[in-house]
Amino acid sequence: MIASQHTEDEFKFRGRTPAALRFGTSGLRGLVEDMTDLEVYVNAAGFLEFLMDRQQIKVGDMVCLSGDLRPSTNSPERSIMRAVVRAIHDTGLVTCYLGRLPTPALTYFAVKRHQASIMVTGSHIPFDRNGIKFNRPQGEILKSDESAILSSVLQVRQIQYAMGEDQSIFDGEGWLKPESVPELPDSEPAAHDAYLKRFTDFFPSGFLKGKKILVYQHSAVGRDMLVELLKSLGAQVFTEGRSDTFVPIDTEDISNERLNQLQSFVEAKTENGIRLDAVISTDGDSDRPLVCGVDGWGRLQFINGDLLGLLVADFLKAQDVVVPVSSNDAVDQHLAVKGIQPFKTQIGSPYVIQTMDAVHRDKGRSVVGWEANGGFMVGSELTFDGRKLSPLATRDAFFPILCVLFAAVEQKGSIVDLLGKLPARFGKAGLIDQFPQESSRALLQKWTPDIEGLLDWELREGEAQLRFSSGERRSATTEEMLMIAHLCEEATQYFQPDEGFTAIQRMNYIDGVRFYFDNEDIGHIRPSGNAPQLRFYAVANAQLRADAMVELALREPDGLLRSMESELA
Repeated sequence: MIASQHTEDEFKFRGRTPAALRFGTSGLRGLVEDMTDLEVYVNAAGFLEFLMDRQQIKVGDMVCLSGDLRPSTNSPERSIMRAVVRAIHDTGLVTCYLGRLPTPALTYFAVKRHQASIMVTGSHIPFDRNGIKFNRPQGEILKSDESAILSSVLQVRQIQYAMGEDQSIFDGEGWLKPESVPELPDSEPAAHDAYLKRFTDFFPSGFLKGKKILVYQHSAVGRDMLVELLKSLGAQVFTEGRSDTFVPIDTEDISNERLNQLQSFVEAKTENGIRLDAVISTDGDSDRPLVCGVDGWGRLQFINGDLLGLLVADFLKAQDVVVPVSSNDAVDQHLAVKGIQPFKTQIGSPYVIQTMDAVHRDKGRSVVGWEANGGFMVGSELTFDGRKLSPLATRDAFFPILCVLFAAVEQKGSIVDLLGKLPARFGKAGLIDQFPQESSRALLQKWTPDIEGLLDWELREGEAQLRFSSGERRSATTEEMLMIAHLCEEATQYFQPDEGFTAIQRMNYIDGVRFYFDNEDIGHIRPSGNAPQLRFYAVANAQLRADAMVELALREPDGLLRSMESELA
């Protein structure tokens, strides 16, 4: 039955319409208040039924489960995990509970055993939200899987919604009845050990001896594992900021307030005669790294994810690189010197992973990828000094942290020294809340010419060169040139010269809208996939300029994005 044939009542549960979870750039996310046991159950069961239909798992198989440290993930008051366990059981499968682990630790363990896995985490998003990440036995689900998964979820939803109250395991509000709530199995420690061994087998023993590293722990699920790993490799480790309250850390949008907090940690250690080499951390589910170098004057220098990934790719001598279209163009400039042209994708790890797979199948060479948040992905087996690292098709935080630390040791310098060897291009990102998704869609449409399949246009010597999703490249027709000229003229209403903006030279539509200005500034607008948010990325020749661009875009109530929204209204 196709969706258009469904009646409204088919989507009602005892007279009400629950809020459905939606896929974003990576996994399902939603407000905690909307993530009832029923909603979690139908999504988890639908995913598992999808895998069974594809014969990737069978009845009796184990499904690995882990989660972050949010109270809603698992606490006496609220447990999304228990609803997942019930879904696993009712699908004829067995839960292998791994305790609270980083997402990549869960995925690595499950992939090695060719098992499906489920991670309960909201990643970096605020406390009042949570999410679920699904992994096939091969790794993360891909964007091409989502439609079939949602169809399977719909089938489970119809069955559960149609049950009478006496037959259902859920009460009228969508919570598991007390007698239907399962216990979590005892946790299996093997995944913790396997994940750490992945790194201790690849990196030389004791390579961090003499290094002083501060770990900002906050509420990251991998906070203790990271300390354990660094110590096992010889580092002297200090910890700060441990929190029993969940702290949302978005490594793609680190605030000045957060950086000032980290700087205060450095200064306190300096006053006690301790000169730190680095300050590191991760986001909530420990798949996105936060790395800061410390210069000779004790000043903290944050390394954004694009540049961190570039340093790691250099260290690994990667032959092919895959990054989202939102990446800092320092990536392009630096790799061009090495004869490497990065493959560009839409934003989100599933897109990067899918492209890495295709590139590796086509070329058979070492391929890596990363995102602006620093999450690093290994798309092929890597070899370093005779030691091998297997592929891992999910974001990782520990691996890029260790790579950049080792690169600094290898070059007998600091992390800040490494950063100084990259092109002087600076990035900043931020987001604006309460930006309706329909407004976001209208905004993208406003800046997109009515030219079917267009990915990119660029002005060259008075003409516009067009690039299409089909691979075709050609010059614009007179009519198309008029449309592009109109866009450029209209853009000056928002990107004004007195705020430092110059003429637009190019626009890209791979994911959102990316504006290239002829003074080498770049601005990029992209809506959230599952929340009323709009993100703005900036790249410039100075950090202050990139920061200013983001501030101009996000300013309330009359910044660039709100002004565009008002004009649409």
